[in-house]
Amino acid sequence: MGLNTFASLRKLYEMMRPASSVQTRNSFSQKLRLFVFHILERLIMLLVRPDFHGIPPQDLPKQGETKAKRCYVLSGKSLSERLLLNCITRRYKLSRSEQPLIVGPDITTLKESGSFIALHRTHYGLGGLPRHTVSPRLIRIMAHLLEYPEQEVELVPVTVFWGRSPGHEQSGNRRLFSDQRGWLHQAICRVRDIVFHGRHTLVHFSESLSLREMIASSPENALLNLHVRKTARLLRVHFRQTRLGVLGPELQDRKLVIRQLVQTASVQAAIKQAMSEQNISTEKAQAKAVRYADEIVANVSFNAQKFFDRLLSWLWNRLYDGVTLHNIEAVQDAARHSTIVYVPCHRSHMDYLLLSYALFNNGLTPPHVAAGINLNMPVVGSLLRRGGAFFIRRSFRDNPLYATVFAEYLFLLLNKGYATEYFVEGGRSRTGRTLVPKPGMLSMTIRGCLRNPHRKIQLVPVYIGYEKVVEAGTYLGELQGKAKKSESLMDLVYSLKTLKQHFGKVSLSFGKPLEVNQMLQPFIDKHPRLLPEDRPDWLTQAVTDLSEQVATGINDAATLNGANLCALGLLASGRHTLEESTLKGFIALCLKLHNELGYSGHSPACHVSPDDLVAEAEKLELIQRLEHSYGDMLQLSDQQALLMTWYRNNILHLYALPSLIAFCFSHQQQCSEKELLSRIAQFYPMIRKELFLPWQEDELDSEVRRILDWMVQQTLLVRQEGMLSQNPAQQEKITLLKMLARPIQPTLERGYLMIALLLHHGSHHFTIQELEQESQTLAQRLSILHGLNAPEYFHSPLFQQLTEVLLNLGYIQCASDNKLTFNQTLIDLSQACRPLFDPAMRHSIQQLTHREKRTGTQI
Repeated sequence: MGLNTFASLRKLYEMMRPASSVQTRNSFSQKLRLFVFHILERLIMLLVRPDFHGIPPQDLPKQGETKAKRCYVLSGKSLSERLLLNCITRRYKLSRSEQPLIVGPDITTLKESGSFIALHRTHYGLGGLPRHTVSPRLIRIMAHLLEYPEQEVELVPVTVFWGRSPGHEQSGNRRLFSDQRGWLHQAICRVRDIVFHGRHTLVHFSESLSLREMIASSPENALLNLHVRKTARLLRVHFRQTRLGVLGPELQDRKLVIRQLVQTASVQAAIKQAMSEQNISTEKAQAKAVRYADEIVANVSFNAQKFFDRLLSWLWNRLYDGVTLHNIEAVQDAARHSTIVYVPCHRSHMDYLLLSYALFNNGLTPPHVAAGINLNMPVVGSLLRRGGAFFIRRSFRDNPLYATVFAEYLFLLLNKGYATEYFVEGGRSRTGRTLVPKPGMLSMTIRGCLRNPHRKIQLVPVYIGYEKVVEAGTYLGELQGKAKKSESLMDLVYSLKTLKQHFGKVSLSFGKPLEVNQMLQPFIDKHPRLLPEDRPDWLTQAVTDLSEQVATGINDAATLNGANLCALGLLASGRHTLEESTLKGFIALCLKLHNELGYSGHSPACHVSPDDLVAEAEKLELIQRLEHSYGDMLQLSDQQALLMTWYRNNILHLYALPSLIAFCFSHQQQCSEKELLSRIAQFYPMIRKELFLPWQEDELDSEVRRILDWMVQQTLLVRQEGMLSQNPAQQEKITLLKMLARPIQPTLERGYLMIALLLHHGSHHFTIQELEQESQTLAQRLSILHGLNAPEYFHSPLFQQLTEVLLNLGYIQCASDNKLTFNQTLIDLSQACRPLFDPAMRHSIQQLTHREKRTGTQI
């Protein structure tokens, strides 16, 4: 008897049976199914602690709040996912996923037994090969809406990540073999994931998709099959992108990666070059390449990431009051369709731990992190490698084989789509400001992008702000002149004593993602595919442009806290002491300036009161209080003042332009608005290069006018008939204006010092290096004479940037004998600067520049 005949007889039998008997049996089976489903729900919630990504379930409309019927979409037919989804929808009072879906009134009603869709159903044939079909429920719902277009159903895609392990890549044979395993093997794997990884489960709710709008966007006469295929394809792409953004690509076996690296054409060419240059055998050169790859390559383990998650959760609770994230939504969106390269500022050894921890706990893949070879210590190095670290030497300029192996590994990470992280500044910033990016990693990133233009790469600048940095004691010693000490295992053991200390809050702020492909598009059009050994002429300029964009992006995302605002105020006072009311008034002014005008970029507003900010800095022992009957005062000791320059420099760029405007009124009562704009246009290029400010020269006037209008509104300045002046009626406002002028003063003094040196000695006296060295030496002496307790005042890279700016702007020229020359434009700049500086400081600079060297030292 055939199957069709058997089905017909069964249907006839059901029709002949009494209705009450059929209903009784259906009612009993329904209750039994609900009872078993309820027991399984309770069981699974004992093992699973879901976190949420995307739209939090509490933000979804509750049951009955929308007219459209809601239907949840799962990527496959999984009982465990259905159980978890039903628990979540019940807990947050949403329309239940297991309740019947009823669409439409009366005779036009569509009734489905559940309000969920398993997008793809997998059937296993006799040979064990899977066959995927689209959910019949989606077909029925789409057919109903085509017949009744006035009705509406919203699909809410839901993705469940059990344990968040990306899995490992398999060869073609192994993948085929795994596909042949049936439902029993899949069920065993799912039970294993729930038992061992259930507490690291992530549930992703996405934006709802209107089926009525989907139908309206298709051709009018489109068949049902076309609508279903289009909707299923859209959902399939969505699930794939969501998985890629959260888990990242599948991991490769480390030994396989090492073999692949050594076998690439570029590494083989470098091996041959090493054989000829070092006169070694093929085996030794090959072994050296393998050793380099083994030193570099990461060994990512999901179990290690879970271990770090537990360890760091405990550590942050001991050290910090909380970790605040800003602007992460743009990163979550970019991670779905791009390869992400995180380029954070480097202020502490905690940076890469904090960033990986924050990403992991916000539904993003922890990146592969470029770590210095000094961290590859026994035990620690192995743990970091399993957490995602790959190690890099400080310099490999004279080792082309190592450079080639490393470049190929970075290209492999980018080409495979792994999230990556490296610090463009090279080392930790000892001055607190964003350092000039090193070109090496950015150059390799650009070349990797050009080798595969189809891979979309986005650089994400990250600003990490500390209220109190863990290495404060170390930085204080280095700022006082001590040599940097190499890291060791014993130092790590000694550092455990910091667990008894308190370090306030930490903020991670993500800047606007930078599309490398978009920036390089003109070059990609000319060079469709770059070979590994190619170094085009324009590469240096492209790296320079990208470096400036990255550094500016990091600064754009800076955050305010009690440490850096108190440092900004107290270091602006003559003796590093202020009345409490004056300091709080200055902090209130800075907060209002930042929050109302907004810094160009992604710098978040700060809505903490000045009282709380000062109290937090005092609690962290960054400032000290002097009690007095006429009112308490706040001050910095000599050591505190030295360390607080580091915190001030974290946010110096946020107030650079307002400070420059205020500086123009430091030693003159009034100035015409036209003259002020002209003067600022002369000074701006110097501070823009040093502090990586975001405004181009053609945007400067409008930004300055906006700040001037705000200062007039706050009565810091008075505007009358085109003239701007200090406010003589309010001494308090004059004090605040002078305090606002102080932060930018050291930058302008360095420029004035260098110009005075050039003018005194004349053209054809200095080479670039001699000018930088002489300027640094005089700046160091000037800081001692005037009690400037700030080592970054004579930081050598700042003078290198100054000479570069003066050369680019045409104030100085480099002659054929490598000597520097200048013309009247530099003299005019000097005369424009002269009235703005304190006469005592100007006199000191003139005295220093007029002294001659004796026996190679400055007198």
